[in-house]
Amino acid sequence: MLVSILVFLISLSTVIMIHELGHFLMAKRAGILCHEFSIGMGPLLWSTKKGETVYAIRAIPIGGYVMMAGEEMDDEMVKVGMEVRLQFDDKNHVEKIVIDPENEDYNHLEEVLVERVDLKGIDDSELYINAYRVNRDAMMIMPKREIQIAPHNRSFESKTIIERFLAIFAGPFMNFVLALLVFLAVNLYVGVPDLDNNTLGSVSPNYPADTVLEAGDEIISIEGEPTDSWTDITTELNGLVGDRSITITYNRDGQVNSKQIIPTLYFYSIGFHSAKETGDALEIGEVAEGTKAESAGFQAGDVIVSIDGTPMNTWTDVVNKIEAISLNIPTDDNPVNVDFVVSRDGEEETLTVSDPYSKAFLETQNLPVVDSYIGIGPVYNFNFVKSVQNGFSQLKSSTMIIFTTIGLLFDSDGAGAGIGVGELAGPVGIFEITSRALEQGVISLLNWIGLLSVNLGIINLLPIPALDGGRLVFLGYEGVTKRKPNKKVENTLHYVMYLALMGLFIYVTFNDILRLFNIR
Repeated sequence: MLVSILVFLISLSTVIMIHELGHFLMAKRAGILCHEFSIGMGPLLWSTKKGETVYAIRAIPIGGYVMMAGEEMDDEMVKVGMEVRLQFDDKNHVEKIVIDPENEDYNHLEEVLVERVDLKGIDDSELYINAYRVNRDAMMIMPKREIQIAPHNRSFESKTIIERFLAIFAGPFMNFVLALLVFLAVNLYVGVPDLDNNTLGSVSPNYPADTVLEAGDEIISIEGEPTDSWTDITTELNGLVGDRSITITYNRDGQVNSKQIIPTLYFYSIGFHSAKETGDALEIGEVAEGTKAESAGFQAGDVIVSIDGTPMNTWTDVVNKIEAISLNIPTDDNPVNVDFVVSRDGEEETLTVSDPYSKAFLETQNLPVVDSYIGIGPVYNFNFVKSVQNGFSQLKSSTMIIFTTIGLLFDSDGAGAGIGVGELAGPVGIFEITSRALEQGVISLLNWIGLLSVNLGIINLLPIPALDGGRLVFLGYEGVTKRKPNKKVENTLHYVMYLALMGLFIYVTFNDILRLFNIR
């Protein structure tokens, strides 16, 4: 558990840090003053100041931010009629401005009534309070923090549309860069499958082929059909979904053998699989956490008796019934319930699966309704060019999967039956997925980090106020109309949507916890 927590924090923090680093680098390149570079939200855990920027780690690992001067509404903190305390340097220029003159820590400083003030210095004019010149890097002492003042030429709002666009867009862009680098590294390390070869490259432990086949075996035929390549092997196995015994003929060290293997059936629309070596007995294997089957109450060892009143006698019956259900799920908002009667410890029980995933939705995730696994893999060879191509292809497919899923969330008439806001994963859900990826090995974990990075990049590009995409929309408005949007209206929209997103975050986290304890 401790290792899982540590890997989760490192993974999520890396994705967030890369995102914020994009903002930070392009903001610094444009000359924008960055007050703070923070990983996490909420209470401060650690901070250090280097140059003019405070680098911080905060307690809640759900995001981060780069505080750019003038990005939000920047009301003047020092106004005519205020009383402030001033600290001067050896040139008698103001180096500190204390907003609260009652602050006991600064009672020794001179208190002045502000009669005239300019802390913006448009066109690089001098900054001043009354007759005192103010340094362009003077510090503002506020009740809970110190912050460097931002002359106009150091603020976000003073920069060109292109500079501001790059400072905002660079965050999501860096997430795509990180994902691409991760996918490239994985493909270069793993290699490229040799689809023209009928030799096994791997046999997965604890799968049906384990103890029967070995890496290096040459698959000659499946159910009597010749297999001269990995493409042939895949085609034959895909055509035998539902068959409980598959005869595989192979050549091992010059000796030809034929063995029968009982594949494991995975029902992705429901979330269970057949028990290992169960043969024709309709016994359920271990039920994974967070699945529809777990929510319905399925347990390992349950034997399927009927589905929606139709008796089930063979796994072919089960496959056909579940495929028909997934194909015919209505596209409206009406809930879909599928009743399973199972035999458990000699007694029959009815388990109801709510809103199974439709075939159309599963196809958007590159998953079938039902699949048959025996646990074999092809030979992989190093190929730089194809590995790079596969890295880009993986980035593209990850992007399309996320866009499609987001689209289904907002499309009540689409093919996303069973997909709603309640299915989204918050920090708890991401921790669960990270833990499962870690259990499957480093390659699985890296692929998940890449997908998570793409996810963060796309989510932030949505044209919603408070997100990077929303800010880009306002920049687009400015570019088209040649006038800046009303800052008060813009920032009100950002603030309201921020509160809405926080509400969504709480709701999603609550659902994560319910799933964690198998309450929903």
